[in-house]
Amino acid sequence: MFGSVRFKNIRLTVFSLICAAVFIAVCLIALKAGAPDTVSVGSDDYSLSVADEADISAFISVCGYDDADLISDTDSTVPKHWNTAYTAYNDLQLAQGFDLTPYKGKSARELVFSLSDSPERLYLLLCDDKIIAAHICSHDGSSVRPLISD
Repeated sequence: MFGSVRFKNIRLTVFSLICAAVFIAVCLIALKAGAPDTVSVGSDDYSLSVADEADISAFISVCGYDDADLISDTDSTVPKHWNTAYTAYNDLQLAQGFDLTPYKGKSARELVFSLSDSPERLYLLLCDDKIIAAHICSHDGSSVRPLISD
């Protein structure tokens, strides 16, 4: 009788472990699926993967900014819990094909570029060798607009 109970407990434990592993795999796939690999600029799709400065420069150039100079490269973190301002910022990103949701709580790099003949700054946010957000901001921070516009 006791051998039968132990066998049932072992089967339940194995079944529970399998269910937990499947659940974790589905969650990881769902999170990765939400992060775009390309973004549309005009009528073309461009990769968001960046291996080096040349890839970053090429992306910025495709967006119409050939004279951008890096002025800041800092470590950052995408907030895990968003306030209304960060939710609005992600809405701006969603409108241009990015989505910060899969990156909540993750470490990132924030690159800031000066634009020649403009008081504005170009911002890129990178995570896992990928551009995950981009925008143009006035020098005083009073206005933010998408990098990619139609």
